[in-house]
Amino acid sequence: MEAFASLLDASGPSYLVPLALVLLILGGGALAWPLLTGGEARADMKRRLKVGAADRAVRESAQSRRNADAVRERAARTAQDFYAKSDPENVARLRLKLIQAGYLDPGAVGTFFLIRFVAFAGCGAGAFLVVMLFGGDASAMTRWIFIGMLAAAGYFVPGIGLSRMVSARMREYRNGFPDFMDLMIVCSDAGMSMEASIERVSRELQLTYPALAQNLQLVSIELRAGRGLDDALKSLADRLNLEEVRSFATLLQQSRELGTSLSGALRVFSDEMRHKRMSLAEEKAHALPAKMSVPVTVCILPVVMMVAIIPVIVKMTAE
Repeated sequence: MEAFASLLDASGPSYLVPLALVLLILGGGALAWPLLTGGEARADMKRRLKVGAADRAVRESAQSRRNADAVRERAARTAQDFYAKSDPENVARLRLKLIQAGYLDPGAVGTFFLIRFVAFAGCGAGAFLVVMLFGGDASAMTRWIFIGMLAAAGYFVPGIGLSRMVSARMREYRNGFPDFMDLMIVCSDAGMSMEASIERVSRELQLTYPALAQNLQLVSIELRAGRGLDDALKSLADRLNLEEVRSFATLLQQSRELGTSLSGALRVFSDEMRHKRMSLAEEKAHALPAKMSVPVTVCILPVVMMVAIIPVIVKMTAE
């Protein structure tokens, strides 16, 4: 130490400042290096922990969804088995109606029965709570009638909604089938087979008429699986619930048996379908005045009568 001090005294004050700066920089670097490396390690550890927690949360949510789906599927299967044993004809009709509404899943029948039961129980429980809270002055018979009416409404509302969905699908099918026929004529004139034409047209109608395109894709899958064209078109007619599809299947069968031109037959059939659609539109337009007479009579006529009579009444009372 004495030698180092004597060396510093010999070097003079001009060398002390650079030496102090070098020592300060080295000391600061020595102190900052562990902090820097430790910060990166901690950041990497936090990132790994965060990724692990996110993966664990995703796995837990997926497991909970699977458990909920399993419980729902088990309940729907139980309801479907119960109704299938008690009334198999009703279950078959409901299955066909669900297919016409676009629900092709085999478990849709059980899900529908489950929804109907939940709606029945929920409306009944809601009516019971309403009666308990606000029906203090009503008699017991009135309360039970109110509860029964709401429970019955909850039981029948899913069926009404399903019927409306079927009607909406039928309108879409009826509007899109003439376009399907026009595209089939184009494919037939191009020399494509019936199977290839149906597959091609189903891809073309995917954006404008997705429900019709889905059913046509099912026809293509059935044809590739080895099913006959007539049987596949009959199944399509049952799914769409349209007489035009049945007529189309009959047309193809007769054209193949008689050896007539397929494109000419399709063109004539497409023109007839468009004429039929125009006739339906004209029928609705002609029925509009008769339908408008009811709101006009109920809403507008009383106002007109009041405007015409009230001044006379006021004048007579004033005299």
